[in-house]
Amino acid sequence: MPGKRKRSSASTTPPPAIASDRILHYAVLDDSVGYSKGHGLLFVDGEEIGRVPLLAICQSRNKSEVVLYFCEKGWNSLAVSVHDSVANAKRRAERIYPGSSECWEESQVSEEEVAQHLDRVYKDFRCSFCGKRGDLVGQMFAGNGDAQICDECVAEFNSGLANPPTQSD
Repeated sequence: MPGKRKRSSASTTPPPAIASDRILHYAVLDDSVGYSKGHGLLFVDGEEIGRVPLLAICQSRNKSEVVLYFCEKGWNSLAVSVHDSVANAKRRAERIYPGSSECWEESQVSEEEVAQHLDRVYKDFRCSFCGKRGDLVGQMFAGNGDAQICDECVAEFNSGLANPPTQSD
């Protein structure tokens, strides 16, 4: 089909999730995609973001918003912008990277694939008490050795110590 870009290779296929957010669409930016220097739209460490090879639009865990990830090779996120729709995220990308609108591909990754991916990523970062992954809790505390406890379990244990159950004879 004329004008249609080549599908991405296995080396540029994204993981099911970035930072625990499910990938909906992704783009591999080749040399035909421009860059609007002086766009004033996104800064990292006080510097306007430059060219990136990869973009991903992800469904935030807060289901009312989507996140546009600006990634380097290996899908490592350099910056993000939050949007109320996929269309608005694509518009932002197009303003910074003219021609990127032709590069988007739908990910078609399921919630189950995301959960399996995150289980692998967080396999060594789970609460030793409740078993929750580190991305599902606010904070995780590590002890000596392999033991870890999440903030939710700490709060529950603290509440139990402050309000011990009464025993009746």
